[in-house]
Amino acid sequence: MRLHVHGAGRIALGADEPLGPGADRSLGRLGEVPIKQYAAPAAYRRYGRLTRLMHVAAARAVAHAGIEDTSSLAVVTGTALGEVAHGLELLERLHGSGGAAVGPALVPGSVHNAPAGHLTIALKTRAPSLAVSQGALSGEAALCAAADLLGGGHADLALVVCGDEADPAWVERLAALGANGLASALATEAFQEGAAALVLGREPGGRRLGAVGATIERLPCPQRVDELLEQLAGGPLGPDAALVTRPGAGGEELAARLAETLGRPVECPGAGSGAAQAGALGALADALLDGGPARELVLVGREIDDLGAVHFRS
Repeated sequence: MRLHVHGAGRIALGADEPLGPGADRSLGRLGEVPIKQYAAPAAYRRYGRLTRLMHVAAARAVAHAGIEDTSSLAVVTGTALGEVAHGLELLERLHGSGGAAVGPALVPGSVHNAPAGHLTIALKTRAPSLAVSQGALSGEAALCAAADLLGGGHADLALVVCGDEADPAWVERLAALGANGLASALATEAFQEGAAALVLGREPGGRRLGAVGATIERLPCPQRVDELLEQLAGGPLGPDAALVTRPGAGGEELAARLAETLGRPVECPGAGSGAAQAGALGALADALLDGGPARELVLVGREIDDLGAVHFRS
């Protein structure tokens, strides 16, 4: 189905803080998350870092959409790793103390749907809430889940939030454990911390995003790159459509194959909320909030052997 974008928000390196030297090809972490501007202390003290990132992006998207009553706003979150810092702490306490040091709040705070639960409480929404995870395609998976909610009549508006936390210390910890290959991959996969959010509806919103009235359409997900190439080559793409893949998860290789087969340039941008873990959601939020994208945009993502594609038309 076709989804209409009512608002967008993000928090990311390059948007909230400058990118450091070489940061577009390394694991990057934001400074202090400005959660105090968006949530009460009693709420954010219970938040993990990912929930704080998602809350900021969500609040910015809701404000951008001009929504005052959020009680009927469905919530869909997408993340590759979830509250990984809480998860690591839980495992360390389990193994270090036999479970004696595990507090009652640590277990529910470590699961992938923790941010979705906190967001529904903050928004006071009574609409459905979903949490999805599909690695670098979590953004596409979240968009698909939102489309199903809206298309099935379960909600009129849906807030979709994607992101992941990151910590350069992970590389050292993995290397110390002997996982050198994983440490090296993590250090070079353009894994940039951040979150992006869109408010989507079945009908156009009352305001326009800059000069762009935005629409998203899911493309059928092929099983192989060759199928995707054939689909795009024979698809309804205009001559000026921009094609974008994301760094990490084989995005550079995918961009090269697309460019060679289609005979047109394909962009694979650097870090920010458009990096691999935020999926198409981050790339769309980046484009919308940076002055509006081209009138037609195709976002292609890859996660091991899975592919995802989103067609954006203004």
